[in-house]
Amino acid sequence: MSDFARLEDKLAKLRQRERISGEGRRLRGSSADALLAAVVTEIDETILPRRLSFTVENGETVHLAVANRRLQALASPAPKLKGVAAAKLADRPLSDAEDEGVEEVKKVLLAAFADGPTVSIQSARPTAGGFSSDVGVPSNILARAWGLAERGEDEAGPEEILSRFLSQAGDDVIAWLRIQGEDVTDQGGDKAVVEALGDQAAMFLDGYFAKLESLYPEESFALATVIAPVGANGQGLLFLEIGEMSAFLAIRPERAPELAIAWQKLTGA
Repeated sequence: MSDFARLEDKLAKLRQRERISGEGRRLRGSSADALLAAVVTEIDETILPRRLSFTVENGETVHLAVANRRLQALASPAPKLKGVAAAKLADRPLSDAEDEGVEEVKKVLLAAFADGPTVSIQSARPTAGGFSSDVGVPSNILARAWGLAERGEDEAGPEEILSRFLSQAGDDVIAWLRIQGEDVTDQGGDKAVVEALGDQAAMFLDGYFAKLESLYPEESFALATVIAPVGANGQGLLFLEIGEMSAFLAIRPERAPELAIAWQKLTGA
């Protein structure tokens, strides 16, 4: 098994212990409309096929099939809500923004969120089947269809932010791995260092995910963890997370503070 195959196998196991497990993380918003907007943000940040489950405290759970930043369908089991026929929507793929099911899914979410402001979210791989990646309504079009404010033109998504950081870092980064969900999707830099990063990342992430909630008790849009010696000798390691995206980088240790500051500026942390 290659270093990358071992890392991906480790990621598949460790992601189950991430903060999305158990009771899940809290969806931000103090009203039904604000929570609806937060759902669109979650869809916009989801690239790989996922089943997003939104659970209202002491209320119902709404499951959505999402992939490639698209809302694909209301997933079963459908919530039992007064005044909304959610069952007829379950597992029916949405064709486009004109599909009448788009407005119906909005009604389902608003009805569920009306029961209470505290909503947790869990994300999981689809257990069976699923839809092709081009099925569904893109998040930006969904926002318009649901009458929500769109993302500003200069407000980048997770993938663009991570790509911009890697581009700006230049020679400060010796080698890097890009990770989406549980898959290593790209790599770059010194080939010899790249080969070693797979095992290094697997060992690091084993402890990182086990202690994630202790390290970062509050939910954050983006995270960064740096391990680096003082001075210019050896190599430092930088792990970045933003949405479903992450990256594991070998860096020049003396440049660690500057790289951390650059990440803060890009993510607004």
